[in-house]
Amino acid sequence: MFGYVTVYKPELKVKEYEAYKGVYCTLCKEMGKEYGVLSRFLLSYDGAFYVLYKMGMANENVTAEKSRCTFNPCKKCAKVTCESDIYKLASTITVVLAYFKLVDNLKDGKGIKKLFLYLLLPYFSLLKRKALKKYPDIFAEIEKGMQEQFEIEKDSNASLDKSAHPTAKMLGWLFAYNECETTKQSAYDFGYHLGRVVYFLDAFDDYESDMKEKSFNPFKNSEKFIDVATMSINMSMGVLSQIYEEQNLNQFSPIIENVIYDGLSYRQEQIIKKYRGDKSE
Repeated sequence: MFGYVTVYKPELKVKEYEAYKGVYCTLCKEMGKEYGVLSRFLLSYDGAFYVLYKMGMANENVTAEKSRCTFNPCKKCAKVTCESDIYKLASTITVVLAYFKLVDNLKDGKGIKKLFLYLLLPYFSLLKRKALKKYPDIFAEIEKGMQEQFEIEKDSNASLDKSAHPTAKMLGWLFAYNECETTKQSAYDFGYHLGRVVYFLDAFDDYESDMKEKSFNPFKNSEKFIDVATMSINMSMGVLSQIYEEQNLNQFSPIIENVIYDGLSYRQEQIIKKYRGDKSE
């Protein structure tokens, strides 16, 4: 999910942060098991958030136990397991998104960068084949979303809402995946508006580089792009918060709320500081 869906650690209790890290570490191990040890380098906290949200929505029975890091056996970590296949699902989503990110970068890459990406392509193609075998429906939906995004970005005058829609729709579908009828629409709405937030954050963060490379950016026609981006992100975060508040609280609510109310806002603030030249924390 693009690297923006993270916790704001200063506002988390120690036990909450330990649970968060436990889910992250467990997902890391599951990715190694499902897609090989090198796939662990694709891991992000976005995937951990997806696991937390899905386990919370399903009120999963969770088991926590002490474990050790595969890469550093001297380091202790927690292992947070559940009865469903949510970790396998999150692993697949992570590698499929990484594959299409590589394909997208190849289209825009130049020179040495493009050559390096081509060298990575055989490995990512192997991950693609594994994912396609395990979850063909997941692969097909992400492929469709990425293609729709690519087609829309051919129009340099596409509106903000139109630009964000394919990514938002794709994440909505992923968050609603395997949900029961009573929670499916709510989970879709949550994922959809989270998708809008991360799309706008990513576009905001990449604005300067996109302008230099003459790449598509939904904010490029805005004279005051910082104000427009901030407004777009805040409006989407407002809707996201409202949707979440209507959902049932669960064992992971403090962590999920931290991401929604603090983590996303912190990432936005860091981007604003970057453009305004504020180096302070």
